[in-house]
Amino acid sequence: MRSAQPRKVRELNSHYIEQHETQMEQRSKSKKGLARRLSALGLFVILSIAFTAITLHSQNSVLNEKLEKKQILENELARLQILERDLNDEIINLNNLEYISEIARRDYFLSRPGEIIFKVTSSSSD
Repeated sequence: MRSAQPRKVRELNSHYIEQHETQMEQRSKSKKGLARRLSALGLFVILSIAFTAITLHSQNSVLNEKLEKKQILENELARLQILERDLNDEIINLNNLEYISEIARRDYFLSRPGEIIFKVTSSSSD
């Protein structure tokens, strides 16, 4: 049996090994640089998407508020147009002498000469 002697292996310092090691170092640096660039690009894309989503959400909520306000104002406009039509009808009626005389008889109990006005109350015991 052989005794346990340490083996002496001599390392070859050849040009090929040095060149291979420098290539491996460059590849490692290149991979790290690529990873950094891709990480920065990914972060930029994520931030851009987040900013766009936040902007769209805020614009959508503002749009919904404005649509609700528009609906309320359209309802108010319709109500005011009906009121305007009624008031215009009232103006036309107030320029009519027969309508004025009817109101004077009904509300102020005025009568024509020789006319007697009776106020009749309606009973709700039907």
